[in-house]
Amino acid sequence: MSSPTNPDDKPWFTYYNTSKYGMGLNLKHPRVREVVTRFYRWADVVTENFTPGTLTKLGLDYEFARTVKPDIVMASISAYGQTGPMAREFGTDGMGSSQSGHRFMTGWPDRSPVMPTNVPYGDLVLPLFAVMAIVSALDYRRRTGKGQYIDTSMLDVLTHKTTPAILDLTANGHIQGRSGNRVGNGVPHGAYPCLGEDRWCVISVFADDEWESFCKAIGGPQWTKERRFATQKARKENEDALDELVQQWTSQHSAEEVMYLLQTYGVAAGVVQNAQDLLESDPQIRERGYFSPMKHPVIGTFGHPNPPFKLLKSRAEMRTSPCLGEHTAYVCTELLGMSDEEFCALEQEGVFR
Repeated sequence: MSSPTNPDDKPWFTYYNTSKYGMGLNLKHPRVREVVTRFYRWADVVTENFTPGTLTKLGLDYEFARTVKPDIVMASISAYGQTGPMAREFGTDGMGSSQSGHRFMTGWPDRSPVMPTNVPYGDLVLPLFAVMAIVSALDYRRRTGKGQYIDTSMLDVLTHKTTPAILDLTANGHIQGRSGNRVGNGVPHGAYPCLGEDRWCVISVFADDEWESFCKAIGGPQWTKERRFATQKARKENEDALDELVQQWTSQHSAEEVMYLLQTYGVAAGVVQNAQDLLESDPQIRERGYFSPMKHPVIGTFGHPNPPFKLLKSRAEMRTSPCLGEHTAYVCTELLGMSDEEFCALEQEGVFR
């Protein structure tokens, strides 16, 4: 169990921050600028996600950074961006997903909108846009010798992600709402219960040839030959009845059996896995060596994720995530070039946390 007073026992932080150095700074200390100046002079890229205006109040913003290193690239990541009437508001993924329309479209038609939990929208999508912008800025610097400031907004990114719904409204006058697991161009399409407690398999059929393959895979029961399921349009009109019949078949088999059988016939299907499935039994994850057991000083030994990409000539060297301030001395003396005397003086004054 994580503690609200312990910054070093948070699973999400530990999971996403492997192989990084951890340093703690008291940004309100009057001498902190000495340390940050060294950082800006050393760095190619600086990213920050404080509430807009915070770094300016501290005197550590891009305008200061470029006086230290004119070609520095800085990316500010925030809920609403650095400009506009909501710029100075702090925000979370739930707020961004609500204002961008995603929450309105997530859930079941007869129920209230669903809040993102294990798969937050903005927290996962926004960094991808930020990284692409940073790479572009580095290429610009390579060609021109000039730095760049990047302003990224979670609301902007998530609104961009609602493009299909915006086009649907613009072209058809239709406001997309909540549809559960169903989509307009697929049937059967959903998560179906299987043998065991809380075991499910997702099945997606989008065309008549896929439907024929699905029918063959499940043995061609008589109901698959009925006129109400003869075409995709007919199947869509009778989707409730079809889902009930598919569910009756899947509930007699394990999720893995359903998946492998349907995949053999070319039908898209996948087990709805939990964390134990991923860590202990997924053959694809195991073969690719995605998890590496490492010991964290607070949480203990658990499977750390390796990078989700593999380089042909360079193998990833993994370390567990840092505790708060774990590498402060190393970063200051080895990377930033401080003398031991200078570091100790700053530490005694309370510059580090």
